[in-house]
Amino acid sequence: MRIEILRPVMIYGEPAQAGSLIEVRDSDAHLLIGMNKARVADAIPEPVVEPKPEPKAEPAPEPKAEVEAKPKRTRSTTPKE
Repeated sequence: MRIEILRPVMIYGEPAQAGSLIEVRDSDAHLLIGMNKARVADAIPEPVVEPKPEPKAEPAPEPKAEVEAKPKRTRSTTPKE
């Protein structure tokens, strides 16, 4: 029987994530459905997959002008007494 997993569960020693559709034995399907961890997948309509629009090509950013680095400050040291 084909079922949709509603909550994460281990099936035949493998983890099944919520939302996944899997095929299991009828007895296992009835057990999971009774525990509210799955539902029958036959009653679930197939989702319609719409093609994604291709991203628009963005113009390349202009290179920034190089900025001259400031000279590093030196700390003045005072002799310790």
